[in-house]
Amino acid sequence: MKKLLISLVALLSLSFAAQAQDYDYTFGVRAGYGAAFTLEASGQAFVNDVNRIEVDLGMRFNRDTPVKDIYYPYGPILSTSWQWHWFLAGGFGVYGGPALQFSLPAWHHFSMGAGAHVGLDYQFDAPFQIGVDFRPIYNFCGPFQGMFPRQGFDLNVGICLRYAL
Repeated sequence: MKKLLISLVALLSLSFAAQAQDYDYTFGVRAGYGAAFTLEASGQAFVNDVNRIEVDLGMRFNRDTPVKDIYYPYGPILSTSWQWHWFLAGGFGVYGGPALQFSLPAWHHFSMGAGAHVGLDYQFDAPFQIGVDFRPIYNFCGPFQGMFPRQGFDLNVGICLRYAL
C-alpha cells in the first residue's frame, strides 16, 4: 500500500504541466482498502457543471480466515454518491458529497449505510483520470452497525478511464 501511495504521489508531481480536458462521463476500476479489500467497477456522470453522480459496484474481499493473508470474496457492495466537483489548476479536481452504501456481508446479511465521499482527482491529456478518495460510512442497518466495524472507513485508490462524450 505504501508503494502504491508513493507511486501515486510521484506520478501526480511529475504531471503538473498537463492541461485538463472537459469530460462528461468516466468508467473504470476502483480498488480500496479499509476494513476489507474492495474491487469495484466505477462510473461517474456530470449532471451539470458542478455536480456529478458516482456509482461503484463491486466485491469485498476479507481475510478473516484461519490462514491469514488469503482473501476470499465476502460479498457484493454498491456505493453511490452525489458530488460537488471543483476543478483546480493543472488538471486537478477536488470533490465531496453524501454517499449511500448497500452490501451483502457474508452473502446472507443485508447492510445499509450513509456517509460522505471526498477526494482528489487528476485528468491527463490522454483519456485517463486517476483519483484518491476517502469514503467513511456509518452503517445503520445490518450485522455491522456503527462507524468502525467491518464496513467502517475505506480509503479507496482508483484509476478510471475517461471518455469525453
